[in-house]
Amino acid sequence: MIINEKQVRFWNGNKSPIRREYEKQLLSLCLSEADFVDADILVDESDYPSAEDEGNIFSKGCDVLVSVAGNQKFSGKPTRIIEIPVCKGILGHRLLIILKQQAKRFSNISSMEQLQKMTIGIPATWADADLFRKNGYTVSEKGSLDDNVSRLLAQKIDYITLGVNEIESILEQLGDFKKELLIEPNILIYYPLPLVFYVHPDKMQLANIVESGLHAAIANGKHAALFEMHHPNIVDRLALRTRKTLQLTNPYLPDSLKQFRAML
Repeated sequence: MIINEKQVRFWNGNKSPIRREYEKQLLSLCLSEADFVDADILVDESDYPSAEDEGNIFSKGCDVLVSVAGNQKFSGKPTRIIEIPVCKGILGHRLLIILKQQAKRFSNISSMEQLQKMTIGIPATWADADLFRKNGYTVSEKGSLDDNVSRLLAQKIDYITLGVNEIESILEQLGDFKKELLIEPNILIYYPLPLVFYVHPDKMQLANIVESGLHAAIANGKHAALFEMHHPNIVDRLALRTRKTLQLTNPYLPDSLKQFRAML
């Protein structure tokens, strides 16, 4: 039983560093709020380039992870999903990274159809590739995020989208390349994409502990405080309310989250 083991193996790979840090601290907060204070969280930040490997993560020793609700990599696989959004739907607010020289071209976009005809670059295994395809976008899915930045610089794709929670820090990490790139200032793509905890199917006690702690952290305001610490003033800083919003549907949401609305 997990209470006796006192170890929680948390897979935290295949995501940006800013997401890794927030989700790691969130799990720690949930365990603490559930009075599971002596837990030793063993963090695995291995990146898996194969969707199959990621989908089989629970067979590799993982106890718990955070991923998007309805992630098709786990479709049909035994798992316990705690269907409580942990990041206010922030990841579904996507901004575009484009070439600076293409700024005028994108400023003239007035409809979704115009953007659908351009090519979006998405790294292999990212859950939103299928979602964009389902919404009629032209998707080129391959390689890593760095590979897609190189393809953007070479004009083999037209743009990349990233969640508002990570786009600034990722752009900063690109070093000299960022001089040629721009966060497009007018467009916001939104689709419901809540992040939730996935727990090993044999770790039901752990699932109950995490769920109890998450409920407590939401109720006492500690969850909101952690969110704000990692995403300060994000709505105003990135002008989310004044952008032209292009809304997509997410056919992969579980029934319990069909009515999900972002809380930003």
